[in-house]
Amino acid sequence: MTTAIGTDQFGVLLRDHRRRSGMTQQQMADLATLSVRAIRDLESGRARRPRQETARLLADVLRLTGASRDAFHEAARSHLPSEGPGVAGPESCPPPALLGTTVGREHEIRSLVELLTVDQQRLVSVVGLGGVGKTRIVREAAGVLREGHGWTVIWVQAAGLSPDLRELRRLEPAVTGSGRGRGHDVLLVLDGLARRVEGDLIHHLLAHGPGLRVVVTAPTPSRLAGEQVMPIAPLPVPGRAIDHDAAALAEFPSVRLFLSHLRRLRPYAPRPAATAAVAELCRVLDGVPGALETTAAWGLVHAPEELLHSLTRDPERFSSPPTAWGPASGSGCGAVAGSLAVLEPPLRERLFALSALPGSWTLDEAAPLAGTSLADTAATVYGLLIHGLVRTADEDGRDRFKVLHRVRSVLAGRAAPLSDGHAIPAGYALPTGYASAAPTVCAVA
Repeated sequence: MTTAIGTDQFGVLLRDHRRRSGMTQQQMADLATLSVRAIRDLESGRARRPRQETARLLADVLRLTGASRDAFHEAARSHLPSEGPGVAGPESCPPPALLGTTVGREHEIRSLVELLTVDQQRLVSVVGLGGVGKTRIVREAAGVLREGHGWTVIWVQAAGLSPDLRELRRLEPAVTGSGRGRGHDVLLVLDGLARRVEGDLIHHLLAHGPGLRVVVTAPTPSRLAGEQVMPIAPLPVPGRAIDHDAAALAEFPSVRLFLSHLRRLRPYAPRPAATAAVAELCRVLDGVPGALETTAAWGLVHAPEELLHSLTRDPERFSSPPTAWGPASGSGCGAVAGSLAVLEPPLRERLFALSALPGSWTLDEAAPLAGTSLADTAATVYGLLIHGLVRTADEDGRDRFKVLHRVRSVLAGRAAPLSDGHAIPAGYALPTGYASAAPTVCAVA
């Protein structure tokens, strides 16, 4: 649904961003899969309020991040009525089509489905670093629930929702199963929740819809009462001990994902092999699917060895795909900066200390450097795993961990101050609404 309102502010903002990016209206329309007339009407204010999905597509095309992106979404929804039954609702839409390859996420998809069905969890937050594949996992699980269990799936792009989520009022009849009986199962997905929100309305919907489950995707836990946190880690990467064994390397999900993208770029060339350079690329990129995909996009003009050589000199060299490939995945240093900004200062200080440890380490090895007890170090690492800044490292059968390479890169380039005197590289704006206090770390069953 759309609401007829003035869009002068949004239109001016859209035109200014487009001109600064050097795009024509036709080029923007092509990249956003819209008509040039739609772009023209939005800029002139003749169009109705843009759908949230349209605003998201345009923000992606313009590569807006942080405060600029928040202001763009705010302008798109700035004329919403404040209260009452006439409150305009979000544009619920089908789950996004899967246009790429899902590799190595079978366990996560199965776990999410079981959380919602077998364990009957009502509110699940799927969290992780940008580009780790949260939306893709939820999309796959939603497909299983819809096709295999007969659930109704309502998908909402949540980046532009108000802090009190008042836009969801319009969805109440659908999500609570009114007129369908108490046994009707509904999955409401709030994809890409970019800010802290109040949970009163969500809990109201859950209370009045016995068959309703809510799944939120976000960088960090939302701190909603009763939420079950499901952190999404990067894909496993191979150890260097098997770099000589192409067959063994090809079994690792990160390698399989990277090679699958290369094969689509060179369909008539010999199948690319799992080489030591490909394995090292996966390690340098920490197995983050978004980073693997955008780097592989450059494989049309660079061999894996050349990609690796460029990354060692500039870790952000391939954080965005070629212009013709499409919008960036949001898995670069901007995503890391956002996660760093919400850490409590003591947790951030310990992360700085842990980043000094070379390679992988155990909790016993990390405790002296962090200057804390073994129990406190375990709690620290747990929190950093939830935020996606540290990953497990399965190398010798022991519980080992390591700070992500991109996190090390951000911490090593302190050029712009964070809220308490720490810094991130210049050019990476922190998203509006990020505070220094971290969300409460919730136990994962």
